[in-house]
Amino acid sequence: MSSKLWWILAGLATALSLILLAGMFVFPPCSGLIETAAGGSVPMKCHWTFRAEIPVAVLLLLVSAGQFFLKEPQLRRLSSIVIIGLGAAGIAITTDAVIGICMKEGMACHTTALFCRIIYGLLILAAGIQLFKAEDVQRHKRTF
Repeated sequence: MSSKLWWILAGLATALSLILLAGMFVFPPCSGLIETAAGGSVPMKCHWTFRAEIPVAVLLLLVSAGQFFLKEPQLRRLSSIVIIGLGAAGIAITTDAVIGICMKEGMACHTTALFCRIIYGLLILAAGIQLFKAEDVQRHKRTF
């Protein structure tokens, strides 16, 4: 992979991470509360899902922005693996296997979850390309 393609994919991952982080605030999850048997109220589980998504998005932003400073193929490969892992974790958080979202199809959290899953999928795809092409980066020899 040429160094130029690495920069393009790192820029794409950084932009997608920013979009993901901003999208959670543009498309907020449900704001409803569930009444408990004791008469109190607690936020719905989609509230906690997207509270858990914010640190994942911040970590994705840090790792993807950090890719601009990596020169060694091993470090580039490791950063790609971290992005793939964080993307998979982000998708898993929105499923019932981890936290999940509301059961009602018409709720706003379904739109937000779909948005997040698409962005995570694109991040995983970009990082997968970087992972398999990390060693092909052309190195510039320094001459003194």
